[in-house]
Amino acid sequence: MAAAAVVTVLAACGGTGSSPAAPGALPDRAPNAKDVVQGQFYRPTTLHIATISGADEEATTARYTALVDYLGKKLGMKTEFVQTTDYSSVIEAMRAGRVDIALYGPFSYVIAASEANAVPLVAVPNQDTGELGYHSLIITNVKSGLNTLQDLKGHSMAFADPASTSGFLFPKLILANAGITDPDHYFSTTSFSGGHDASLVAVAHNQVDAAGVCDSCIARYYQQGLADPSQIKVIAQSDEIPPSPVAARGDLDPALRQQIIDLYVGLQKDAPEVMMQTEGEKTPPKYPYAPITDDKYQVIRDLADKLHVDLKELG
Repeated sequence: MAAAAVVTVLAACGGTGSSPAAPGALPDRAPNAKDVVQGQFYRPTTLHIATISGADEEATTARYTALVDYLGKKLGMKTEFVQTTDYSSVIEAMRAGRVDIALYGPFSYVIAASEANAVPLVAVPNQDTGELGYHSLIITNVKSGLNTLQDLKGHSMAFADPASTSGFLFPKLILANAGITDPDHYFSTTSFSGGHDASLVAVAHNQVDAAGVCDSCIARYYQQGLADPSQIKVIAQSDEIPPSPVAARGDLDPALRQQIIDLYVGLQKDAPEVMMQTEGEKTPPKYPYAPITDDKYQVIRDLADKLHVDLKELG
């Protein structure tokens, strides 16, 4: 039986975990399972699975417990849920060998690939369209009287996290495309809320004037009752963004990695209630998790270069 425990990892990466078995530099790409050399890849005694908590740690734990238990039972190994404070904590935990599998945003994945040798496994499609993608939004409170990006000049702006794709990188692109290339001086204040849920709540309660959030995220938070959709106005939307991937540390045994991919892909058919709980949905999933590869995220790297974002500094 899998034992699902919650381990909070702060930026300093407290908690327990095993170090990678192989010393020195990690390979850029894992060989096929049949080519694994003993000791070259890491197969943990306990599989550590991580995500960030957002504003509600208890709700995040509740969402992921069933998945962590399910993976442990099917893999025949102990599993632990690692709840971290932000994307940089997840990246540092994987780099330090304390996390084996993690859910990243597209931008935080690119940083993790660069700084922690992460490799993507699967992503969940948009359950309305079946597409592997979503959008970034800039939102305001309907009572604020702020209806355009130009109206935001001199007002407060919240981003989710410095390593968030739809909560930071794409909102910056939306602003840049509107001629707002220096947000720190355009807005009265800029801040990081810590998560899309916190940004949504801050706008709904007039704690900030505007925020960058992901459309699929806030749709889920509306369902959870964190805010009333009638309180929120969307004033800008990005082009499609590649999906948030579940990724593994690069030195994880590729045979185990493939087992994990297969289990995720089979969730929609074999354990729809687990997928529904994990994704925070109230209806059975229509589309299964899909395998995904690193090349899907080149658009994120290109955008980071365009906006002069230093991946090493964020990592």
